[in-house]
Amino acid sequence: MKNKKLYCDLHTHSTRSDGGFSRAEVIEEAIKNDIGVLAITDHNISFDDIDELQAKYPDIKLINGSEVSTSYTIPDTGEQREIHIVALDFENTNHFVNVLRHNRFDSEEYVNSIILKLRDAGLEANFTYNDLRSEMNQEFISRMAIARKIVSLGLAANVEEVFDEYIGDFGKRKAFVHYDVSKYIPMDIAVIEIQNAGGIPILCHPYSYNFTEEQVIRLIQDFKYCGGMAMETLYSTYTSEQQKQLQTYANEYGLMQSAASDFHGRGKKGSLNYRFPIDIYYELASRKNQLLAEVTKQTSGL
Repeated sequence: MKNKKLYCDLHTHSTRSDGGFSRAEVIEEAIKNDIGVLAITDHNISFDDIDELQAKYPDIKLINGSEVSTSYTIPDTGEQREIHIVALDFENTNHFVNVLRHNRFDSEEYVNSIILKLRDAGLEANFTYNDLRSEMNQEFISRMAIARKIVSLGLAANVEEVFDEYIGDFGKRKAFVHYDVSKYIPMDIAVIEIQNAGGIPILCHPYSYNFTEEQVIRLIQDFKYCGGMAMETLYSTYTSEQQKQLQTYANEYGLMQSAASDFHGRGKKGSLNYRFPIDIYYELASRKNQLLAEVTKQTSGL
């Protein structure tokens, strides 16, 4: 029987990666917003306490998920870029959990390099990687952890300001430090690993990579070619025109549609009130086994 609640959200974050709410708090916030199906998709981390939380919150259906960082080579430039793939409704096999574990970017040298650049830019960032590790209950230290620390010290109004002014990929980039995207699992291999774990690979926020429209289309084509099954067409910060265009691309390239607030509990991604229809999840769930069987048949050469 379908959940009586009306809405779903298939891409959210907790304090286990770079969200501001604990997993229990994300679930409670989702219930307040009449969400009947929820996936918590922390970066490169499985929803390992899903059974415990499902028992505690029986009024909402929880789906195992993870947002996987991958490397992708732009065909016309040869540049490697970081692309995110949501692994949805997969099994926590030892192999796939290890794939996720080895895909976490937690470098003391990288974090301390950002801190030094922040100081050079005039901020009194008087903390270190080890300080962040001891203060924050996170699986790894991300740029979000740095941003939150800057805000807590009163050196910026919010994390958006920190990213826009200092450490984000785009914006003023006063303290941006390049990182080696090639360390991440290649996109095509990530898709295969997700499928082998019984999950649905979903292309995240296609308009968030600063690509040209032609590059967005090629990314969608490449994702589909390597076995991708769905993409986020409904996304919290996209305009209605962008969402309609992505729905057109999904139909054109035979991808199912997914819906994502990309909730982080702060700023522009601080709401779970986007009213994504719950049938989006049930369509994914109903076609999952069929699509996985088709992929298996194709790869086996039958």
